[in-house]
Amino acid sequence: MTHMNRLTDAVQQALVAVPNVSALAKEAGVSQSLLARIRAGERQATPAVAAKVEAALKRWGKTYSRAAARIRQARGNR
Repeated sequence: MTHMNRLTDAVQQALVAVPNVSALAKEAGVSQSLLARIRAGERQATPAVAAKVEAALKRWGKTYSRAAARIRQARGNR
């Protein structure tokens, strides 16, 4: 699996785990449509988008720490 595919997979898993993708997009500073396209498999997550989503999940706290950790691992920051 390529680096971009790992990133995309980790972000997709995080998007499934959150109850409100719109709120995550706002917290991460990315567009809701971008996250919807990544979730649907129409776009790949870039390292920049993955980092923003990871940071937003961390700010949301312990409930989303596993999703943030998956993204961090996929980015190569273990």
